[in-house]
Amino acid sequence: MSVAPGDLVQLSEPDYQYGTGPLRLRITRVRFDLSTWYDGRWVWLEGIEIRVDDQDGRLRQVLVRVSALPKPEA
Repeated sequence: MSVAPGDLVQLSEPDYQYGTGPLRLRITRVRFDLSTWYDGRWVWLEGIEIRVDDQDGRLRQVLVRVSALPKPEA
């Protein structure tokens, strides 16, 4: 997993919890403290939802499947 505050991630509905439909999220915080409970499979992200009109939406907290996030570059 290679995400940090400021990154924009695009998630499909099966790849995150607590929402419906696709989600674009500009990350403001990666919650490693809570993520340890999910055996490295899921990570808590906080961020600003980016709406379909490319404007900032609401603050979101989502549990994201690690396999759906960008991989670190080698």
